[in-house]
Amino acid sequence: MDVDARLWRSFAAVADELHYGRASERLRITQPALSRQIRDLERILGVRLFDRTSRRVALSQAGQAVLEQARRALTESDRAVRLARLTAQGDWGELAVAVLPAVALGLLPAIIRAHRDAYPEIGFRISESFDDEQLAALTAGRLDAGFVRTSAAPTGVHLETLLTEPLVAGLPADHPLALRDRIALSDLAGEPFVFFPRHRSVFAYDEFIAACRAAGFSPDIVQEASGISALGLVAAGLGVTVVASSYEAVSMAGVRFVPVTGYELTLQFAWSANNTNPALHAFLETARRCSSLSGPVEAGPKPAR
Repeated sequence: MDVDARLWRSFAAVADELHYGRASERLRITQPALSRQIRDLERILGVRLFDRTSRRVALSQAGQAVLEQARRALTESDRAVRLARLTAQGDWGELAVAVLPAVALGLLPAIIRAHRDAYPEIGFRISESFDDEQLAALTAGRLDAGFVRTSAAPTGVHLETLLTEPLVAGLPADHPLALRDRIALSDLAGEPFVFFPRHRSVFAYDEFIAACRAAGFSPDIVQEASGISALGLVAAGLGVTVVASSYEAVSMAGVRFVPVTGYELTLQFAWSANNTNPALHAFLETARRCSSLSGPVEAGPKPAR
């Protein structure tokens, strides 16, 4: 049996006040209108809710029995209305967000913390994936937002630059270049490279290969791995790698980070033009604010040997 929440609200007001005049004032409706609503509710339920005389109003036994149910119905109704409004305003719901491994070490914690402080009713479903996987998921509607390093997006996916970040070389601790304050990309010519597979991000991969060729060499990629796994292989002495400077937050025995001059990585916020999640716009604003506060990411000092 569906009962209009308005009727439950009128019933609860009269039950609280036990006076039609005070209840009508509380509800800001006329007393005749309130009386009609109580009669309508009694007709729907098929019971008398109040015992009325010229002197007093009292809950009937049926009224007493149904009052708690009425209050629960009102609580659920009010909650549904509140959630609907919060959702429409982008203040309640969930965001599916994918990040690159380096972003999880750098900007992402600040963005998530700031957004949770401002929008505590927003939940997050965060996954880690590379550029091409994120772009495919955005196009398919499986993600609300992504953090990528590509500037080549498929039709219908928007990109907005958040910040630029220096490139650093991850070197074995005993490598001669690990003593340097900075190196050029050309200094890595002839080194065995540990680098991520091309299918993870065709644009970023090809861009780096092109930069190496512009520096006069083609990188000799001997192992395919990314992120922490790549650094582990570097620590094992299997080669060198290049990563975003965010990875300097990782302390790994046997690895030294050295800034690479003349090469920067761009971090983009990605979202689908077809996305209808009301919470997305506010999340983009938070990402903009946090990235503007952080500014361009500076490469940190070289760890002491």
